[in-house]
Amino acid sequence: MLVCAACATAAFLILILYRECCTSHQRLMLLNVTPSSVIVSSRRFAVFSCATSLSVDYAFYLPLTVLAWRRIGFESIILIVGEKSQWEIHPVLSHVLDTLTKLSDICTVLFLLADVENHVMLSQTARIFVANLKEFPGSSSDFIMTTDADLWPLRREHYYYPVMNRSSSNLLMLLHSECCGSFTLGGRDYTMLPISNVGASVASWKEIINVDDMMTTHSAAENILDYFQQMFGERVRNSVVFASDDWFMDQKMMSVRIDQWIHRQNSSSSDVPTVYKVSDSGYFRIDRSDWNVDEIQPYSLANYYDAHLILDGFMPDNWNKSIQPLLRLMYGGHSTLYAFCNTYATQFYAIWTRWETNNNNSS
Repeated sequence: MLVCAACATAAFLILILYRECCTSHQRLMLLNVTPSSVIVSSRRFAVFSCATSLSVDYAFYLPLTVLAWRRIGFESIILIVGEKSQWEIHPVLSHVLDTLTKLSDICTVLFLLADVENHVMLSQTARIFVANLKEFPGSSSDFIMTTDADLWPLRREHYYYPVMNRSSSNLLMLLHSECCGSFTLGGRDYTMLPISNVGASVASWKEIINVDDMMTTHSAAENILDYFQQMFGERVRNSVVFASDDWFMDQKMMSVRIDQWIHRQNSSSSDVPTVYKVSDSGYFRIDRSDWNVDEIQPYSLANYYDAHLILDGFMPDNWNKSIQPLLRLMYGGHSTLYAFCNTYATQFYAIWTRWETNNNNSS
């Protein structure tokens, strides 16, 4: 009976997503039909992750990020590093997990078992391996795009191939590819590609990562650590320090593998890869460092390709002044989706407050 109720809730939310999108363009996206200006694979997945050992900040955004990606026609795959039982017994995390269950028609949650000291490193690096997981819910022709849990897509055209690239089956999509300069590894210079965002078919991702064996969620942690250790040494098994050089190992690995893949394809394939670099020219990010949502009118939201969300977004002041205005722009202030997001956040904060109080009283 509980399963049926969850399914009904998920189906209801999908219907809401369809009915409440502001334009017919959005409705076409949700029905897997798009205008002639973009190419669509059979299914499109956004992949993002969360480490159980981190603060609840990233966990809070997970259901909201699922909805943001569905708004532009993507399903989500969430890689959670840690044990599911930890989320089921934790009052705050269980609320997140319950909400994700209600969205199970548009998202897949996969738990990767790992030692605590490797949680952060794996939450960063595991995304590029999702095509190699046996539990991956799609097929080889589907499309995967890497992203972050605290990054919401806004301008849908930024995340789709244009028709001009239809001639090649080896499509690679690079967003913000000129943002991060270069780095040197093994005596060679490489362009640093940001993990948010890179998109390719499942088959192409497997070729890029170039691993023969498939992984399971139980074995993936050790497989991924071994893979990175071959390039970066034993330090990959240490705790990762924020903003240190090792913080960017995922981007460096991905950048090297993409460079190698392009060279392999150019030298051996009759179907030369098409690398589509999305131009950010004329478009902007709503960034946590300079949050300006209150200055944006609904008609100008299309000028923004994404939003990098503020920290502690579940705190009432941050939610009311920063996140709510963005949700109104995305879904409309009188929509059921807007109400759903507000209810989720209100419940999250109430549960978090009780949990914090109990922790402080017991310490």
